[in-house]
Amino acid sequence: MSHPHTQLSVFLRRGEWMLSDAAFEIGGQRYTATQCHDTATVLDELAAALRQHATALPSGELPTGELPTDSTPADSTPSDDANESDA
Repeated sequence: MSHPHTQLSVFLRRGEWMLSDAAFEIGGQRYTATQCHDTATVLDELAAALRQHATALPSGELPTGELPTDSTPADSTPSDDANESDA
């Protein structure tokens, strides 16, 4: 992954963890108003970063499941189908 892609990927993972924690704490009525505002601010920043990243990408969409020519299978994330055998 290139440096900008790595930074965005890390930002997305942090957002994922933050939302997971927020869901747990909100469910237990332990999330304060300040935490809600802070989380909303981070989500706004994440949305802006995704929009900026999208404008830097080449135009056009890839067909479903097709990797860009400069990607390797290691750059992709496993699908939900990969976990079905665990059910």
